[in-house]
Amino acid sequence: MAEEPFVNFEGTWKNQHQSILELTVVEGLVRGRFQSGVGEDGQLLWAEVNGRILGDVITFHAVFPLYRTIVTWIGQHIVENGIGSIHTQWLHATDIKEREEHEWMWYSNRIGSDTFTRA
Repeated sequence: MAEEPFVNFEGTWKNQHQSILELTVVEGLVRGRFQSGVGEDGQLLWAEVNGRILGDVITFHAVFPLYRTIVTWIGQHIVENGIGSIHTQWLHATDIKEREEHEWMWYSNRIGSDTFTRA
């Protein structure tokens, strides 16, 4: 079996929307915070981040109680032209109010991608 690559995910990362991801990693456990660059009305939205790493793969999630949403990212660190980045896919889930679930459940999940580079 091939040796797992070591990636130091610790530090500050920024994605294409200028969102900021600050990470610490201890024994494969990820902790930190995420500031969304796409908040409503230019409002800074900081959320706690928790997750795991395995080799050069990472997953983490953030909870935004004010908006009743949870976002989870999963991705892999790659190096291109000497620059490391984390290429992720994300799933954004919104808690639909019980009385509106039948009509709006289709709207509750969105999927997309982010690429994070060192800030």
